[in-house]
Amino acid sequence: MSLMAAGDLAAFDDLMKGYGAAAQRYAYRVFRDHQIAEDVCQEFFFKLFRNAHRYEPVGKFTTYFYKVLHNLCLDTLRRMNRKSMPDFQSFENPVLDGLGEAPEELAPERAAHLNEERKLVREAIGKLPNSLRRVIVLRELEGFKYREIAEILGLSLNEVKVLIHRGRKALLRILQRSPLFERSES
Repeated sequence: MSLMAAGDLAAFDDLMKGYGAAAQRYAYRVFRDHQIAEDVCQEFFFKLFRNAHRYEPVGKFTTYFYKVLHNLCLDTLRRMNRKSMPDFQSFENPVLDGLGEAPEELAPERAAHLNEERKLVREAIGKLPNSLRRVIVLRELEGFKYREIAEILGLSLNEVKVLIHRGRKALLRILQRSPLFERSES
């Protein structure tokens, strides 16, 4: 960030190469639309470059990174809602990118089962209310610690703990109604 503040375009390029996929993944999980996610990411990296001189290396860079990205996503959602666009939760094909396909070295039957499980989990996460989805995505898919999530979302540590607990319970309720869960019970 300090190199970018000095106008170093190579540092900006390195930042985009190192964090571009993570930003795209997060934005896609929020909007579930590749074009909107791509537009938000372009705006986000431009914003990082333009405001690099304001960055103060106090905590982990990733926490700062996701906090700025999260706030931009919220601003974009607010603008979208003001324009009476469809709610981002209603977009078709709610596939979240954090859970990829099963490794090819697995037996075909096991790989198919694992892919089906992952699809159901992605769909279940997509059904969570936004307040629960965002903490579950940051914790379970992005691997952030509770304190980092609190900082990114501007919440207290206790609020994050409560939301993650509620999110996990809600996710379990959704998954318990799925056909895959019923098959594993028998």
